[in-house]
Amino acid sequence: MQSADRYTRTAIVLHWVIAALLLVEVAQGWLMQEIPKQPPGLRAEQFNLHKSFGLVLLALVLVRLGWRLLHPPPPMPGVARWQLRLAKTNHAILYLAMFVLPLSGYLGSVFSGYPIKWFGVALPMWGAANPAVKDLMSTVHLIASWVIVASTALHIAGAFKHELAGEGALARMGWRRRSRSARGAALAPPPPVG
Repeated sequence: MQSADRYTRTAIVLHWVIAALLLVEVAQGWLMQEIPKQPPGLRAEQFNLHKSFGLVLLALVLVRLGWRLLHPPPPMPGVARWQLRLAKTNHAILYLAMFVLPLSGYLGSVFSGYPIKWFGVALPMWGAANPAVKDLMSTVHLIASWVIVASTALHIAGAFKHELAGEGALARMGWRRRSRSARGAALAPPPPVG
C-alpha cells in the first residue's frame, strides 16, 4: 500500500492510543459505579484515576482533531458515495462524543464540590457546588458514553466490511509495513523514457 493510501504515522498512533484509552475509560466508568462508597478511599481513587485519564483523553482528542484538519484522510476509491457520507457523519458524531464525554465529566466534577485531582495533583477549583449543573453534566456524560459505544461499533463494523470487500481499510490505519517487493519497487529507479 502506497503511503498516499494510508493515514500518516502520527494519525495512526493517535487513533490507536485514543481507541485504547476510550475502551479503558468507558469500561472503568461503568465498572467503578459498582464500587461501594464505604470505605471511601477505593472509590475516590478510581474516580480520580478516571478523571485524570479523561483529561488526558480530552487533550489527545484535541490534538487528533487538529492533526485531522491539517492532514485530510487518504481517499477511498471504489466506495459508494452514500457509504462515504455515512462514514463522515459517523466520524463527526464520534469526534463530537469524544469531546463531549471528557468535557462533561470534567464539568460535572467541577460543579460537584469535590476537588479534582489530576494524577494526585489538585487542580484549581473555579466552580462552586451546583447539584443541578452536576446532575445535568452527569446525564450528558452517560449519554455521550452510549453514543461513543454505538458510534465505535458502527466504525468497527464499517472497517471490517470494507476490509472483507478487499478495499484495504485496515491497512490504511494499521501498523503493517510494506512488503519487501513494495519497498523495492519504491526504491527502484523509474523506467527509461522513450
